[in-house]
Amino acid sequence: MRSEKPGSIVWLPMLGMLLLSACTTNTTLTVADRKYQPVEASCAIRFFTHGKRPPSAYESLAKIESHIQKNMFFGKTAKLEEDAYAELKTKACSVGGNAVLIDDYVESTAAEFSHVHVWATAIKLN
Repeated sequence: MRSEKPGSIVWLPMLGMLLLSACTTNTTLTVADRKYQPVEASCAIRFFTHGKRPPSAYESLAKIESHIQKNMFFGKTAKLEEDAYAELKTKACSVGGNAVLIDDYVESTAAEFSHVHVWATAIKLN
C-alpha cells in the first residue's frame, strides 16, 4: 500500500511556473514623433550614461524602456551592458535614432532572479 504526502502534487504546477519565468523580458517603446523612417537593426548606436550628455545638439525621438529578468539558478544574471543595451539598440534603430540617452536604471535581485530595468530616450545626434 502506497501513501502520498498531502500537498506533494501542488509543487508540480509551481515548478512549471518557475521554469517558465526563468528568463523574461518586458519592453516599452513610446514614440514621440513618427517623422523618422526606421533603419536596420544593426545600425551604430552610441550610449550616454551616468549623467553624461551628447557633445552636440540632438533630437529626442522616443522614450524606450527595457526590463530584463533572469534566473540565477540557471547561471544567468541580468546585466545592463550585455542584455539591456542590446534591446535598447534595436529599439533606437527602429525609430531612426543613432544614440541612446540612459535616463535611469535599476539593477536588483529578488530571490533567485536578477533584474535590470532601464528607462531611456532614443535620440538623433545632429
